[in-house]
Amino acid sequence: SDLDLVRAGGGRVLGLGVGLGLAVKQFMDFDEAMSGVRANLSGTPAEMDAVQNAVRQAGAASVFSATEAANAAEELAKAGLTAADITGGALTGSMDLAAAGGVGLARAAEVAATAMAQFHLKGQDVAHIADVMAAGALASTASIDSLAQGMAQGGGMAASLGMSLEDTAATLALFDQNALKGSDGGTALKTMLMSLTPNSLAAAT
Repeated sequence: SDLDLVRAGGGRVLGLGVGLGLAVKQFMDFDEAMSGVRANLSGTPAEMDAVQNAVRQAGAASVFSATEAANAAEELAKAGLTAADITGGALTGSMDLAAAGGVGLARAAEVAATAMAQFHLKGQDVAHIADVMAAGALASTASIDSLAQGMAQGGGMAASLGMSLEDTAATLALFDQNALKGSDGGTALKTMLMSLTPNSLAAAT
């Protein structure tokens, strides 16, 4: 009947309105997240456009949304990474780490940035960082987050004494396997390395 047609038409209009409202909200969320990126990242307008394009592409090519990718880019920017680092592999590597380790995207970006700083790596190395952390977790009882906590405590000391990212992650994974988990493992590693470092008068001076 005519009434049924009107009702059906009204339902379609209502559905269109809901869909449009959702699209507008997603756009606003993304724009807000990108504002956070721009507030923490120095660069030319062209570099900012490149970061925004990289964020959109990363969101489209993964299980994460563009807004989540923007939040990860903001964490990387807060950690001091440049636009070139972010577009050169740090963002996609962080997303790989999040997907492999079951951690949030912003947390994965924080973990990647910390490892980069400790071991003097570059944005293009983040994919390798993700592989190393994932391998350590798969080979032991450790989770990505547990290894990250250990890195935060002991990674700096390990790197300063010449240990590689790979050896440090493997050691922390072994510690985790033997009940020294998370930050406890990192503290144990740091303490062990300090005990192996000679404390001479010259060093004290």
